[in-house]
This record gives sequence, structure tokens and C-alpha cells, in this order.
Amino acid sequence: MLGKVKWKAWALPLILGVGLWLSTPLKPVAISVAAWHLFALFVATIVACITKPLPMMATTLIAITIATVTRLVTMEEVAAGFGNSTAWMVAMCMFMATGFIKSGLGKRIAYLFVRLFGKKTLGLAYALSLVETVLAIGIPSNNARVNGIMYPIIDNLSHEMGSSPEDGTQDKIGSFLVFNEYEVNIITSTMFLTGLAGNMVALGLAKTQGISISWMQWFIAAIVPGILSLLIVPLVLYKIYPPKIKETPNSKEWADKKLTEIGKMTAAEKIMIVVFILSIALWLIGSKIGIDATEVSFIAVALLLITGVIDTKDLLKDSFAWNILTWLSIIMLMSKKLMILGFFPWFSKAFGSLLGGMNWIWVLVVLFIAYFYLHYLFPSVSTQISALYAGFLSIALGAGVPKIMAALMLAFCGSIYLSTSSYSAGPAAMLSSTGYVSNKDWWKLSAIIGTILIVIWLGIGLIWTKVIGFW
Repeated sequence: MLGKVKWKAWALPLILGVGLWLSTPLKPVAISVAAWHLFALFVATIVACITKPLPMMATTLIAITIATVTRLVTMEEVAAGFGNSTAWMVAMCMFMATGFIKSGLGKRIAYLFVRLFGKKTLGLAYALSLVETVLAIGIPSNNARVNGIMYPIIDNLSHEMGSSPEDGTQDKIGSFLVFNEYEVNIITSTMFLTGLAGNMVALGLAKTQGISISWMQWFIAAIVPGILSLLIVPLVLYKIYPPKIKETPNSKEWADKKLTEIGKMTAAEKIMIVVFILSIALWLIGSKIGIDATEVSFIAVALLLITGVIDTKDLLKDSFAWNILTWLSIIMLMSKKLMILGFFPWFSKAFGSLLGGMNWIWVLVVLFIAYFYLHYLFPSVSTQISALYAGFLSIALGAGVPKIMAALMLAFCGSIYLSTSSYSAGPAAMLSSTGYVSNKDWWKLSAIIGTILIVIWLGIGLIWTKVIGFW
């Protein structure tokens, strides 16, 4: 039986792709025919990733096949493209995340923090924020952290406190904790290179334009705005979206009960802790001893396989990891080829010259804010990054923004722009449908916190990166 063809979803990619291809005689003189044709195919591919006539993996495979048939890229280049270190790092970190969830270590960490800091509602929110922060270092899927670990704990705890959407008591404590989790998840996704797959997608695209940023450089640049965000956001939410329950004396007993239920720490959890700490250490100092971030993730997964924390079935079942490995490798190959053919250098100079009279800081501010609010048009983190990041980066570079600042600040924005809509990413779609937070409140609160995050990450972030000598 044939699958259903989404003809309407194919219309816009085909119109744009074919239209640009046929407009070759009108192309700028500085761009070669091959570069223009690849640009037409690239635009069609990105738009198809948005309209989704097929999943991104299928769309990009079709695109790269067309590119080889039309001799825009060779099969040797395609084969080499699947050896992209950034794409493999994303996949390996996803496999590491499986170890966290399968071993049960993630839930144990959450229960321990609740027991230690959960006597008051605001303290409980900060405790859950700390759990998110720890997990984000090694789990690059915001979906996995929210859906697999944090939401089940918050939902269970809220019910324990007599707060449930089923009986209309969600505003007692559940609404506050659920929305706080969402916003904190955004912050922790931004703090670490390995906190969100989209971060690695962005820096992979930056690498095609000659910019390399290490795990440590990302962490140093993000640590101050990250900590400020973690301190400020729960407090602001507590003031503007207050829970009715201000103290949670039962949370310690609840956490003790849950820890008793899961029993003593298993061998898998102990191994997972050791591998996690080793990974953090190597991400911090690896560049000094010749081990890059991708190699660290391979080492971690190898250790988890050898010790039996995860097995090959776990790897094969992780369709998201293999999916992103495929489409990201192809998108980055096309982006790199556009760079080689001279398209992005031309794009950078052409659009950068339009902003030539502006100070580069103001250029970065304009691009950052535009990039943030454009996310209202996108239902996916990676889709927007794939569609816009390379172009925005080229404009920034052409306008004189220092390379590391252009790449980092736009990459940071690619996480914090999740504080926009109820469809901004998987966690938003899931949490906004639980009944804890109304649609009206979701949009209003997202707009308020989104503005705060822009001020912290763009304003204070620029000051901090100046202090540490990044510009």
C-alpha cells in the first residue's frame, strides 16, 4: 500500500527551487552557475523541511541525490559528508542520554535535590532548576529531559500537593512548576554546547564558514548569563505567576518515599555517574590534551556499551539520533559546498555592505532580535537554525562582527528563542497541552520571560564576553 503524498506541502519548495534555478540568467555576476544552482536546491530543501511533505531525513536525502545527479556535488563528497564530526557528536550525545534515562540516574538526582531543597515552593523551583542544569550537561535533547525525566516528577509531585488539572486545582503549585520547568529548560539548553542538539547544529554550520568554537569556549561565554537567568527567571515567575501553595513541607517525605521505591543505587547508575564526570572533565580540558568534544562523546558511549549500561538495541532504537545524523550531515555538506563555491562570501559582502555604516554591536543586536522573533514562524529549533543561521552569520561577518561573537551570540539565540510560542519546540507542545498552563498564560508569560532572556543574554552577555576577551 502506497503512503499518502502531501502534494500541497511540495508546492512551495518546488516553486521556489525551480524558480531560482530557471532564473540563473538573472543571477549576480559574482556568483557562478554551480553556486546559484546549489543555492536554489538548498532553498528548496530548507523550505521543504518547514512545509514537511516528508520527514527531514527523507527530504535531505532526495536533495543530495538531485545534487549528485546534476553534478553539483560528487559521491565522494557525499560519502565524506557523512563523516561530519558535529553530526556524530549529536548522535553520540543522544546515546549518552539513553544511559541517563535507562539507568534511572536522572530521576534519582531529581529526588535527591527535591529532598534537600524542597521545603518552600520557590526553593523547590530552584531545586528542580538545578536538576535541569546537571542533566543538560550530558543530555542534548530538551525533549528527553522534559518528557522523560522532569515532567513526570513535577506532575507526580503536584498531584501529591493536591494540584491537578483534572480537578481545576492546577494553580495551587503545578502551573508554576510546569512553566518554570519549561523556561529553565530553555536556559540550560543555552548554557552548554551539549545542552541542545541545535547548539551543535549551529556551530557545525559556523565551522563551514571557518569558525570553530570549543565546548569550553561556549561554557565560559554562557556561564554568567546562564547563572543570572537561573536566578532571575524562577523569582520573576514566582512574582507574576504565583502559586497558591507557598510552602511544601511534604516534598521531603515524598522524595524519601520515591528514593525508597527505587532502592539503592544500581551498578548502572554508578557507572553512569563515573562516565558523566569523566565526560565533563574531558569536555573542559580535552582541547588542551588533544581530545576534541566529539571524541569525548565517542569515549563515553563506548564505555557505556562495554559496561552494559546501554546496548546496541538501545542505539538502534534511537531513531532521532540516526535521523539527525543523516539530515544534519547533508545540510552541512550543502552549506560547506556553498562556501567553497563562493556563495556565502558573496552573500556576506553584499548584505554586510548594506549595514556598513553601523557599529558591529548594533548590527549584532538587530540580527539577534530579528532571529529571536522570527521563531514565531517556526515550529522547530533545528528547522530555523538550518534555514537562517548560516545566512544571518554571513551578514554579521560581512558587517564586521568578530567571528566568535557572531557565531556564539546567534547560537545562543537559537535556544532562548524557544520562549515565544506554544509550538516553539517539542517540550512547549507537550507541556502546553497538559492543562497546567492555559494557552493565554503560555503566550503572555513566554513573551515576558523571552524579553528578560534577550536582555540577559544579549545585553549582559555582550558585557561578559568583553570582560573575558572574546572581543
